[in-house]
Amino acid sequence: LMTSFIYPMVVASTWGGGWLASLYGVGYMDFAGSGVVHLTGGISGLVGTTILGARTGRFTNPEEFECHNLPLVVLGTFALWFGWYGFNPGS
Repeated sequence: LMTSFIYPMVVASTWGGGWLASLYGVGYMDFAGSGVVHLTGGISGLVGTTILGARTGRFTNPEEFECHNLPLVVLGTFALWFGWYGFNPGS
């Protein structure tokens, strides 16, 4: 759904003289496509979290809410860190 419909509509409105590129005669400049990619990902993440909402019991009984798994948090942080260091020197 995301790659078939949503992303192509966002790309068509920005790249190649779309309506956003001609808005107010200012134009639209996107460095290597990062603006469109992050705009689409950020908005879809916001919509997803809005649809899902808070976890059950998160705000009604916060003392009974189980904490996160610390080893998985650390592993995820290292994975993001490794990817960031691998991507940024290449660009």
